[in-house]
Amino acid sequence: MQLDVAGFAALATLLTIAPGQDTFLVLRNATHGGFRAGIGTTAGVCSGLFLHASLSALGLSALLAASATVFAAVKWAGAAYLAWLGIQSLLRARRPRAPAAETPRETPVRSAILQGFLSNALNPKTATFYLALLPQFAVFPERVLLDSLTLGGVHFGISFVWLTLLSALVERSRRLLAEPWVARTVDAIAGVAFLGFGLRLALAKR
Repeated sequence: MQLDVAGFAALATLLTIAPGQDTFLVLRNATHGGFRAGIGTTAGVCSGLFLHASLSALGLSALLAASATVFAAVKWAGAAYLAWLGIQSLLRARRPRAPAAETPRETPVRSAILQGFLSNALNPKTATFYLALLPQFAVFPERVLLDSLTLGGVHFGISFVWLTLLSALVERSRRLLAEPWVARTVDAIAGVAFLGFGLRLALAKR
């Protein structure tokens, strides 16, 4: 019996390319901060994924899944963070913007990394997802930590490549995205999406 890396990679790829809060966060930050901000957000998102994989391997995610109080605390913190991102984006969408040539780049890289990390670290659904998924592929009890970290690294790599491609696509389209009405539209769509993700997380039971 071998570690099913190929099977896990196929499933992780499907889950990664499905649009979610990470996708919208990368697109929004890359629109305002350029490719470096997109990469920074990507690094933060992937670090959050790897954190959850590590916690799952160490058994801490089991505590999160078993304790309603802990789950609720993390859930509401994550929902509040997503709501804050949504409101921030909607407020920015309402602000008048200078012409493209006069618009400064926003979203510093350090801030982008932190936003990406918190987007995943405060998502209890990701933790419970890893808790349910990794044991199906990390089949050796005596080396569950090593196998889980290996699979977490695979997911990290897949997510990093995909989100980097999205950042590059945004950078290639920066002239269009720098137009005030386009940037405001991106903010508005991202804001609504973040509020939707926050509401879905707040209503989640497990």
